[in-house]
Amino acid sequence: MAQAPLETEGDLQLIKEYILLPMLLDVLERDIQALGTVKLKMDVVYVKALRSAQNVITADIALLRKRMRGRGIKVYEQQRTEWGIEARYLCRGYHHSFSMLWGLVKAELSQYLSKYLNVDLRSSL
Repeated sequence: MAQAPLETEGDLQLIKEYILLPMLLDVLERDIQALGTVKLKMDVVYVKALRSAQNVITADIALLRKRMRGRGIKVYEQQRTEWGIEARYLCRGYHHSFSMLWGLVKAELSQYLSKYLNVDLRSSL
C-alpha cells in the first residue's frame, strides 16, 4: 500500500500565510480606525501607508490562493481558541491540521507587517 504524501515545507508556508495575512488585514483595519480617533498632524500619511500595505496584502492573498489551488491545498476550517489558532485543510486529497499559539501568531504578524511597511525590526531607534 502506498504511503500518504506528506505536505512539503512550501505547503505549510502557504497555509501559514493563508491564515495569517487575512488576520494582518484585520489588524491594519483596526489600526486605521484607531488613527481616526486621535489627533495627529500627519494622520493622512499614516492612513495612506497602511491602506497601501492593505492593497499589497490583498493582492498577495489572491496569488496565494492561486498557488494553493495549483498544489491541491484547501483550508476548509479555521478556529480561534484561547491558546491560538487552529486550521484544518485538505492537501492533495489528505486531511491535515495546523495550529499556532497566540505568541507565535503575534510574532509572525509583526514580521509580515515589518516586511510590508519596509521596516527593519532588528535595528534600534
